[in-house]
Amino acid sequence: MNNEQVLAEAVLTWVDLTAPGNWGVAERATQVALSCYREGSTVGEACRRANGFVESWSHHPAHMDADRDVVFRLIS
Repeated sequence: MNNEQVLAEAVLTWVDLTAPGNWGVAERATQVALSCYREGSTVGEACRRANGFVESWSHHPAHMDADRDVVFRLIS
C-alpha cells in the first residue's frame, strides 16, 4: 500500500464513523484529502482539510436534523 492508499482508507473509515451512511461525503472528503496531499501538503494538513469539508457539510442546514443540530451547537 502506498501513502495515498493509506490516506484514502483512513479518511473513508473516519467519515464512515463520523457520518455513517453518507458515502458521497466520504468520497468527496477523500478527494479533498488526496488533492491536498498531491499538491505537497502533509498528511496532517490533508486530513484537516478533509475534516473541514465534513464539518462544513454537516453544519449545512440541509443536512441537519433536530438532534444533530443540538449536538453540533454544543461541541462547536
